[in-house]
Amino acid sequence: MYYAIIGDIVDSKKIKNRLEMQEKLKEFLNKINNDYDDSIASKFIITLGDEFQGLLENPVKMFEIINKIELYMKPIKFRFGIGVGNILTNIDEKMSIGSDGPVWWNARNMISELKYLKKGVKQISNIKISGIKNQNVLDLININLCLCHSIKNNWTNEQRKVIEHIVLQYGLSDNFVQKHIALELGMSPENLNKKLKLSLYYDYVYSQKTIAKILETER
Repeated sequence: MYYAIIGDIVDSKKIKNRLEMQEKLKEFLNKINNDYDDSIASKFIITLGDEFQGLLENPVKMFEIINKIELYMKPIKFRFGIGVGNILTNIDEKMSIGSDGPVWWNARNMISELKYLKKGVKQISNIKISGIKNQNVLDLININLCLCHSIKNNWTNEQRKVIEHIVLQYGLSDNFVQKHIALELGMSPENLNKKLKLSLYYDYVYSQKTIAKILETER
């Protein structure tokens, strides 16, 4: 079982200096490939001017990777289609191009659903998953991703600054000492604790980690 991620840049044609943006994305995807080598089956690579993809052996670090891409590339916005499934062809570890199978079909279907919403349907998440047989579990996962999206969109600039520091330095994690983070950011531990609580950061992390655990066991 594999886990495919297809990322698509929102409104890419409106971005100025697209070449500069692509070079920045390429640089960061190379960093992802190095930092998460143990989880990656086929390396992340830009496939089109506004798309990239990668294949994971397990979903443990999947949401951490997605969150880091979003933070590193801000203010550019992305949509992510995630597919769960098998591969029917050989896998090239150096680049995720050329392989085929349900894992890629599922990810592509999710990108299409997010990109081409039906008239009158409001997009309530930028991440969608397909490939789990239990439809009830799949629906619950995607609903939780909608809630995570809502949490993230309600962060204040100050909350976002704190969370960006934590995710980029410590990963999508709650395994850190708050007073150390406060010292690094030059704020009081009380202020940091307040920002984390009001931002629902721990709920955000726990939801995505739980989804990753479910994806490991559901087929």
